[in-house]
Amino acid sequence: MAFEIPRLETERLLLREWQEKDLDPYAKFTADAEMMRYLGGETLDRAGTWRQIATFVGHWHLRRCGLWVVEEKATGAFAGRVGILNPEGWPGVEVGWSITPEFHGKGFATEAGLASAHWAFDNIESDSLISIIHPENEASKAVGTRIGERFDHMEAVKGIECCIYKVERGGLIG
Repeated sequence: MAFEIPRLETERLLLREWQEKDLDPYAKFTADAEMMRYLGGETLDRAGTWRQIATFVGHWHLRRCGLWVVEEKATGAFAGRVGILNPEGWPGVEVGWSITPEFHGKGFATEAGLASAHWAFDNIESDSLISIIHPENEASKAVGTRIGERFDHMEAVKGIECCIYKVERGGLIG
């Protein structure tokens, strides 16, 4: 039986399933060294980007949660990715966000991250959510704080020492 990836809407954003049309804008995103700096540090070519999208879609089908495309409702533009991850070996159920440069500074990460976190607490059996944040990523630390997360501890994730921010069920802001 096929699993239907849910759609979420906020005031300005549509959080939706991945589609073939997302390959080009997401490949631009994953080829940008500055964008990938805090997402494992390595850029991806077009084929690697396609495989990553396939992984995101598969995560939804295996774990009933995953990353959505962030689409600006007013223009239909690809604005990034956001959602809930819980891959094997992860330190907890994660709410993660990454917004394309042209939409930085507009509050999209906070808006999308908060919507994702609310969805997770409504749909996943987890008493807390974490965000895995590179120690130098001050913007993501600020987003985590704005949605109600607080620094919890440091932990190596995929060989990189990261800040783990955490929010308990009922602790979201907004």
